[in-house]
Amino acid sequence: MAKKPSAKNQQELIEKEIDRLNTIFLGLPDSKREVAKELIERIAFMTIQLEILEDTIKTKGPTYMYQNGSQRMLIENPAQKSYNTTMNRYTAAYAKLFDLLAYLDNDKDIKVDGNDEDFEEV
Repeated sequence: MAKKPSAKNQQELIEKEIDRLNTIFLGLPDSKREVAKELIERIAFMTIQLEILEDTIKTKGPTYMYQNGSQRMLIENPAQKSYNTTMNRYTAAYAKLFDLLAYLDNDKDIKVDGNDEDFEEV
């Protein structure tokens, strides 16, 4: 993304991301699908917003020189602060969404138990 996409283009990108995520969770039981739907929509939105913020940070930098009268100081770019906050929430939302993967196949034990006995030393 070279410049901030229009609202219409942003919505198209969000819908594309929703479709991509929905394909991962197709087999989710109906009881969990509504929860997943809400999380997928939020995560798709945050994904596109994070890409926009990343581009802003890449072009303008994480900090900039602020001047108020004779006072000059280096301050954090507001896009950087928004990026950090959104990234924390994005990571938490993704964790919740992937917790639902355990419901995709009840015949398989997907949970990780921390047992490293099955791994070979390299």
